Amino acid sequence: MMTPQQCQLVKRSFRIAETQRIQLAGCFMAELFARDPALWRLFSSNPALRGDKLHHAVAGIVALVDRLHPIVPVLEWLAFHGAALGIGERHHVIIADALLSALESLLGDSFTPAHRQSWWLACRQVIDVMLHALEAEPLAA
Repeated sequence: MMTPQQCQLVKRSFRIAETQRIQLAGCFMAELFARDPALWRLFSSNPALRGDKLHHAVAGIVALVDRLHPIVPVLEWLAFHGAALGIGERHHVIIADALLSALESLLGDSFTPAHRQSWWLACRQVIDVMLHALEAEPLAA
């Protein structure tokens, strides 16, 4: 569970980072594919679309980081869609790590250890929602 202060750190740092969203998307993609080149298949070949999709996805999560329940159905759908492509927890962690590294690269010294911890907790919440959906899915069938 994130504290209100941690939620604010995520929101404030994202507001700064999103002013450079093209650079953020580029850093993220470079970090992601350096960690796992096979994840390339998840992203459109159009760089502009990748940047827009990344921005909208992260912005939606950041806006609701203190109350994810409105986007749980979207996260569940993403989990099922990703699972069909062979994406599991390991991949979600790689994606989160790449995002944190991209934020750190872009924001420099202003991305403190407290920011990193807050962002990791936000990512972990999202990952947990997605994994819970996959664990619960067989029961719903």
